[in-house]
Amino acid sequence: MEEHNNFNGQLSRRRFIGYTSAAAIYTVIPPILSGCTSKSSTKPDSIFGGVKIGAITYSFRELPGTNAEDTLEYLVKCGLSHCELMSGPIEESAGAPVINFMELMSKFMPGGPGGAPGGRRDSVPQEKQGAPRDSVPQGGRRRRPEFEMPPELRQALEEKQKELTEWRKNCTSMVKFKEIREMYYKAGVKVHIVKFDNIGEETASPEEHEYMFNVTKAMGAKGITTELDEKKAERLAPLAKEHGIFIVFHNHTQLTPTTYSSGPYFSYGKYIMSNLDIGHFAAGTGQSALPLVKELAEQKRLFSLHLKDRTFGGDTVPFGQGDAQVAEILKLIQKNKWNIYCDIELEYPIPEGSDPLTETKNCVEFCRNVLD
Repeated sequence: MEEHNNFNGQLSRRRFIGYTSAAAIYTVIPPILSGCTSKSSTKPDSIFGGVKIGAITYSFRELPGTNAEDTLEYLVKCGLSHCELMSGPIEESAGAPVINFMELMSKFMPGGPGGAPGGRRDSVPQEKQGAPRDSVPQGGRRRRPEFEMPPELRQALEEKQKELTEWRKNCTSMVKFKEIREMYYKAGVKVHIVKFDNIGEETASPEEHEYMFNVTKAMGAKGITTELDEKKAERLAPLAKEHGIFIVFHNHTQLTPTTYSSGPYFSYGKYIMSNLDIGHFAAGTGQSALPLVKELAEQKRLFSLHLKDRTFGGDTVPFGQGDAQVAEILKLIQKNKWNIYCDIELEYPIPEGSDPLTETKNCVEFCRNVLD
């Protein structure tokens, strides 16, 4: 897997997000949607031609609203009735300690990482804005740039993470999460996955695992998504079976066409499923994921897709401009009437004059045009 385990001041982007338990993405900034509420008179409907189109709420990472209601507003504005929900917004609304990464960054790295004032919330600071997280040239794999994290910042994040961990351990009531679920349902949005980056980690306690499964059930979701890892599959499969909640493994460019067929993942039980990122697959293998979609769907192991378009050379581009065959894969799902959630993940560079909501809407419209 493309992940570095060196904690001597360096952290890969994926490990960095997991290390800060995803909440670092959600910084406290005054909301831009003042006056807006999640109570819309028209409920969204993003089932097109029988295919469920949603989004991972990571797509809204550059927008200032951070809690569950803000995130719901973004989904409704994009016309989305389904989502893969990052844990940060709902935990913030439930009263969890907020890990304000940008505030800590400005304190310990006042010039911003890489000389960029304030940095960006969604990337390794040394990466260029809009660059793919794990660009790979055709025929080879490239390591992602590493984030030189000052010891003081790392220590501050560790302390904040400990606060969040303790809060999770002591959070025994799911009342607030059920209230958030009801708010989403009333607005017409269903949550099918909750994203917890650190579930299955050896450092996660049994109390945290229990908390994460309970939150997922309280939100009415069917699965928890996390990064592809065999040890996690072995560790979490019994808990998944006990709770009746799927563990849905997400891939980056490390996935090959035979990872699942030759690997042990599905041997751990029926509650181990896949969340196939078709863009990362194309960039990492130089092939379309279409045959793998068919294979996993026929095995009933494909819970959801991450929809993004990337070239075989590694560039992340708007839908229809890359090599991932987004349209063809959507049509295949529609033709076979497979019950697979298809979630937009907005990662391509935002054009000047546009914004994440506009671009997410463009992705939704692309899917609608393909499927209607």
